[in-house]
Amino acid sequence: MNKKNIYLIIVLLVCVSILEISAGAYYFLQYPNIQTSQKKYIDFYVPKNSTWQSVKDSLKSNNLIKSEKSFDFALKLIGKNKQVICGKYVLEPNISNRAFINRIAYGMSHHVTMELKMTRYTEWVARNLSRQMEVDSASLANYLLSDSLLLRYNLNKDNSLALFIRFSKEMSWCASPAEIVAEITKEYDKFWNPERRALASKTGLTIPQIHILASIIEEETNEHEDKRMVAGVYINRIRKGMPLQSCPTVRFAWADFTIDRVLKTHLEIESPYNTYKNASLPPGPIRIPSEKSIDAVLNYVHHRYIYFCAKSDFSGTHEYAVTFQEHSRNARKYQKELNKRGIK
Repeated sequence: MNKKNIYLIIVLLVCVSILEISAGAYYFLQYPNIQTSQKKYIDFYVPKNSTWQSVKDSLKSNNLIKSEKSFDFALKLIGKNKQVICGKYVLEPNISNRAFINRIAYGMSHHVTMELKMTRYTEWVARNLSRQMEVDSASLANYLLSDSLLLRYNLNKDNSLALFIRFSKEMSWCASPAEIVAEITKEYDKFWNPERRALASKTGLTIPQIHILASIIEEETNEHEDKRMVAGVYINRIRKGMPLQSCPTVRFAWADFTIDRVLKTHLEIESPYNTYKNASLPPGPIRIPSEKSIDAVLNYVHHRYIYFCAKSDFSGTHEYAVTFQEHSRNARKYQKELNKRGIK
């Protein structure tokens, strides 16, 4: 065999080897290996400080990876020096190793909906948001209750719930406490525009006090015009130095929101939230009120009423009275209906 033939054989062997390596690389990189057993899109979460090993472990524990060996080989080829970026990733069926690795390495994630809902304590706000986001509940609570943030909005730990306006926002699942708080304060500043601040000044109440009153009337009635009437009653009582005598605040004082009928025994509780014993607004909101409830306080109905009682038809609205005698008649009608319906 002459040298020319030997050279050709060597070239052919090299070409075959290159083709085999290329075919192998193509298989490891391009052949579907992730999410091959399902036909639907799924969400895949990568927490902060994850490694490629923890990502692979998560794929394995969720039965989303077909061949760990091909994934490891693909990582050695293209992912060895690439970082793992936190996020919520949407995985379609039959993803190749290359596509998956690049998606995580380049942070091609999807936003989640951060929804600030009705709740009763600032710590619960942090807990609820931590269920929607990657953020740690305790870290977020500490941020929300920090002296610097509360001082900025003239709040304290008792009325800190007055910082929150209900909203829904698309955000990165990995948003930091600072980024989350920035969105919360942005919504607060947007809501409390100059027009609303001007209305607030006419009520004689501070903005935190308006949140407190709005949180109370929201539990008194769902009907908007009735909210405005109830707000008028409470503002009249505040100006006269009278106790608000609000049943929702008593339920809050007991931390028992299953109480259907507030009885005399309930009124004995020693609490700053017991507005039957204290002639002032409670220290803080009893829930995050809706924008409509806050606006009902800002646009309260000017009238002379200082009493109200739920209507006996259970319509959710109220009878109003100027005198205690008139109020007592309304209350007896309602109590009679409660007894008739067996509500204790």
